[in-house]
Amino acid sequence: MAASTSTSNHGSNFHHWIFLQQADFEELMNVLTTVSEADIELLHRVSQKTIQHLSDYQQTRSVHHGGDALSIYKPSSFENSLFWIGGLKPSIYIRLVYSIAGIDSKKLEFELSKLLIIGDRIGSKREMECNDMQVKLIEALHVETVKSEDKISSRMANLQECVAIDPLVIGCSDGVDLALEAHRVAFNEVVMDVDELRVKVLKELIDHILTPLQGVHLLVASTRLHLSIHEWGKR
Repeated sequence: MAASTSTSNHGSNFHHWIFLQQADFEELMNVLTTVSEADIELLHRVSQKTIQHLSDYQQTRSVHHGGDALSIYKPSSFENSLFWIGGLKPSIYIRLVYSIAGIDSKKLEFELSKLLIIGDRIGSKREMECNDMQVKLIEALHVETVKSEDKISSRMANLQECVAIDPLVIGCSDGVDLALEAHRVAFNEVVMDVDELRVKVLKELIDHILTPLQGVHLLVASTRLHLSIHEWGKR
């Protein structure tokens, strides 16, 4: 019953977050079409609101799944096939910047334009251009983020390999509950670290590297990407 309640809670939280993303997307788009680049305070406030919604969802998810990280896989199988441990891979945010700012497209691991339903671009090319310092900071963040992702992937691989020597697999009933509990705790820690990395990368881009207007463009692209994946997953 507890597991069922946990899964139900996450499903409700996930759909509420989708609703918030849709509202955020509309607000972000409205800002791009009605607000000038000089209105830094409003651009910053809208960006922080969107990031806070992501952070709140991840924290609520962590509390409501009661430490059972497996319950994060409530979205459709299609969504999960494109997600990385319960959400967008943190480095995706950086690749989106490469894409919308026109920075060396070879850095993209796949064609993001095939996933994004972009339509007509909003804003001029000048708005999205990054200066040399921004490019250096983005590339440095990319390297650091990929290293963090690789470490997390190694932890996940180690968890999977450890199953081979667990009492449950080798036919020993003693210690099965302890082994499963250890895996549950370890997996939950991985999920929390991934969630933390997502917010960290996004905030680094928005707060310290991009201009306020560029930050809104990034949030439009990332929100549209997630909502598009969600819509395709319902087909």
